[in-house]
Amino acid sequence: MVFAATVVKVLIASPGDTAELRDTVEEVLHEWNGMRSGGAAVVLLPRRWETDAVAEYTDTDGQSVINAQLVYDADIVIGVFHSRLGTATPRAASGTAEELGRSQEAGKRVHVYFSDMPIAHDHDRAALAALDEFKRALRERGLFGSFDSPTALQAQVRRAIEHDLTILDLGARPAGGSRGAALRATFAYDREPDNRGRIRSTRERIELVNEGREAAEGVTYEILPVGKNNHGPLIHHDGEPFTIAPNGGTFVIAVLRYAGTADNIQLHLRWSEGGAQRSSQQTVALR
Repeated sequence: MVFAATVVKVLIASPGDTAELRDTVEEVLHEWNGMRSGGAAVVLLPRRWETDAVAEYTDTDGQSVINAQLVYDADIVIGVFHSRLGTATPRAASGTAEELGRSQEAGKRVHVYFSDMPIAHDHDRAALAALDEFKRALRERGLFGSFDSPTALQAQVRRAIEHDLTILDLGARPAGGSRGAALRATFAYDREPDNRGRIRSTRERIELVNEGREAAEGVTYEILPVGKNNHGPLIHHDGEPFTIAPNGGTFVIAVLRYAGTADNIQLHLRWSEGGAQRSSQQTVALR
């Protein structure tokens, strides 16, 4: 069905070593559109230099062209770093640093995330030093996030987008009146050292967030593994129905992965709101 919507341009700014992480962020934006754009009357438009910048011969440098075509036009900017800061420009320590700085100065919504994922032992030490220096400078100007897996990055980007749409006064009043319950499921975990100092995943869980404006009452669920010969995770929940409050209310289902657990599960949710029965089905990545 055709619907009127506000288009929000989201620039994914990052150095050349983070192409897969840019893919990860873009997947989150498309996922949000699939779940929320119709109800919120908002569409998130991912923007990336390698796919959206147009080759243009000018009397300026390449980064200035990217600035004119993508940076100045963005509404939200997501910055992601892994093992290097990037190539310097005539005006900044790197192209990504320039994009973030100009966006912040223009009053745009800017979020920056640094990877804690492993780096090769023979990685360029000078590149790491430059990245650490940029991180120290950034710490004096605001709060940045860190992630140890693509899944953790996705969770942080989802929260940032929801926060930004609230600040921008978008998505809270969809066309056609108030919105009912809207349940979103994500997999999360903590990372802690064990008694031998090895980093392990702990407190694995599925977080159910009600992004709607009505309570979801009497919620029940079924978890099915995706793929043949796979198993679902162990579930630590008594199975009793529960209620999730509106406007960000959360319910946590403790789970445990083990050998043979599927990488993805189908989560079937059922609940009632205002006496009407509702249901939804979502695919959740357990990684």
